[in-house]
Amino acid sequence: MQVTEVITIFKLSVPSSHLSALAALVAAYVLIRLRYGNRPAGLYADAAFYFVLIWKGSYVLTDFGSFLKAPLSLLYYNGGMAGALAGLLAALYFLWRKGLAASPAVLTGAVAVQSVYQMMMVLLNDNGFLEETATVMLFGPLLFLTLLKAGSTHLWQKQLTVIFPAAHLMAAAVQPDGFGGLSFVSTLIISVYHYNRLVGGVKNE
Repeated sequence: MQVTEVITIFKLSVPSSHLSALAALVAAYVLIRLRYGNRPAGLYADAAFYFVLIWKGSYVLTDFGSFLKAPLSLLYYNGGMAGALAGLLAALYFLWRKGLAASPAVLTGAVAVQSVYQMMMVLLNDNGFLEETATVMLFGPLLFLTLLKAGSTHLWQKQLTVIFPAAHLMAAAVQPDGFGGLSFVSTLIISVYHYNRLVGGVKNE
């Protein structure tokens, strides 16, 4: 979904995508903690921190001069797709090192982040009736199904790991960013990673 609105908070202009991402990360943490307990939630929070640190920090590295002139620009700018994907890979590596690679908590967190982000983007922006309706109708039930079934059986985890990118594929077909957007690419990476860990026999936490 494209950003069509900029939100002003205490005289600071923040893209709606940043607020959507923040809401998604917080919502995923709450859901993981309620569903799976403190340890998975704590590890997720650490992974999310690394993601944000690299995503935002890559802007400082690539445009240090602009950052020095206006440090608050860090609230508005980031490292783009390259920075976000680097942050995502770092977060997944961290979770793997902590033994949470194939945990249903990771799958739940990934679906929650993507679903809440997509629906927040619908709420905060204007991307057209078809695009917004398809997004809500696909990601809403996906999140509900994941919360209901992700922790039940190994088979359900595998099925949800396939349903997740399939639902996003249908949404991306009508969304402005299409298949080349960061959201869809992230979903593919996470899904392939999680399915590979499941097939590889990594035990759930």
